[in-house]
Amino acid sequence: MKLTIEQSKLAEILETAYLAISPKPTDPILGNILLIADEDGIVSATGTNLNLTIHTTTTANVEISGQVALPAKLLTDTVSNVKGEITLEVENQACIITHNSGKCRLIGGKSDEFPTLPKGENPTEINLSAKKLQAALEGTLYCASSDETKLVLTGVNFKIDTNKWQAASTNSHKLALVTGTLDSEYSDPINFTVPGKSLGELNKILSQSADTSVCNILLSDRTIEFSLPNTKLISRLLEGEYPKINSLIPRSFEYEFTLERKGFESALKRVSYLAERKQKVVKILWELEATQATLYTEATDIGDAVDSVLMKPATSNSENISIGLNIDYLIEGLKHISTDEIVVRCNKPTQPVIVCPMGGLLNQLYLVMPVEIKQGFEKVNSQNQSTKTEVSTQSEPGTEEVTEVSTQTESSTEEVANVAQATDDSETPQIETPSVVTKDTTKGKSTSRSPRTKKEAATA
Repeated sequence: MKLTIEQSKLAEILETAYLAISPKPTDPILGNILLIADEDGIVSATGTNLNLTIHTTTTANVEISGQVALPAKLLTDTVSNVKGEITLEVENQACIITHNSGKCRLIGGKSDEFPTLPKGENPTEINLSAKKLQAALEGTLYCASSDETKLVLTGVNFKIDTNKWQAASTNSHKLALVTGTLDSEYSDPINFTVPGKSLGELNKILSQSADTSVCNILLSDRTIEFSLPNTKLISRLLEGEYPKINSLIPRSFEYEFTLERKGFESALKRVSYLAERKQKVVKILWELEATQATLYTEATDIGDAVDSVLMKPATSNSENISIGLNIDYLIEGLKHISTDEIVVRCNKPTQPVIVCPMGGLLNQLYLVMPVEIKQGFEKVNSQNQSTKTEVSTQSEPGTEEVTEVSTQTESSTEEVANVAQATDDSETPQIETPSVVTKDTTKGKSTSRSPRTKKEAATA
């Protein structure tokens, strides 16, 4: 094999194929990239870890066709650090790379031992805008589970019904759902789950694709192929039934609030520094008459923080509502919303909270489970300095209270996972949430102060 190619072209296909290479390959040949040059001037690079295969092509001046398997990292690093035109000449399993200031020789493996591209029988073809597919991955991948013991939850589930499609992910604490429409209609429902790791690499490739390109999807029984201009990504599908997550999403809401996304995110970050490190709970009081959301956090040994943001309520209910949420989950969801404004929808403090963008390319929602807090939502203002002082001197029993919340949260996770197995999508389950009880520091007065120490309780 002998060819001449621009360094930028070769580097691009090598870096793309390298995305499929495992850091610790199970077989030495899987640590290689397969280069193939044909007589038509097409050069391809293929990388695989058996679960994921990436095949990408470019053009070059091919003098002699052929193929070679070369060490993936060594080849990619070598090509990325040279400039100008490159000549590759292969003899047996050795490849000589000549560039404008020198040359090097790489010893590769046997190309005939490289795994062949998997092919499914009678695949179903689906065409989807690359831009919409990327938006769907951005809006769902962050909710996929990292727990390998629940393998099906580590992927993103896709469903197609006639001309409607959805992508969803959940780790039992939070849930993301993106929906859209297709140009074609399908008579039979389609349901499949793709590993999150494979889709993460696809998302990197999509970010470099043109906005107008179309992704051609070929779905088989065990594999799926995403075809883009000059690049193919082939992945194995995850086996097992994905939870019926639509049953977890409420059909109607008593409260609806519109907020400026960046302002809400900034307020959450400010109070997050003074939240308990383990549970990271923010208590949000939605004040309808004042049209503001007041955020409150406290940490046993550090202090407390209060912040507020303006919001526009849309509800027939005249009562304020208080909700406890995990700050990290809430901030993470806001990061994956691109619109300037968001809508927060909720019912009771113990039921799921929905966050949606105002507008956007696709219909998107983010569901996060609340933490039930029975007391401690009282508004802290600048005049109540004594409350802040007492909160900052919380004792060790307060830590025990929050630790209890963490344990109950894990048990709630199992409940959510069990509810997700519901078979009737028409019902909206009532999901129990963990609770934390914040005790009063004075008799007969309700404040947001810390719990009493054991010594104080004994002498009271």
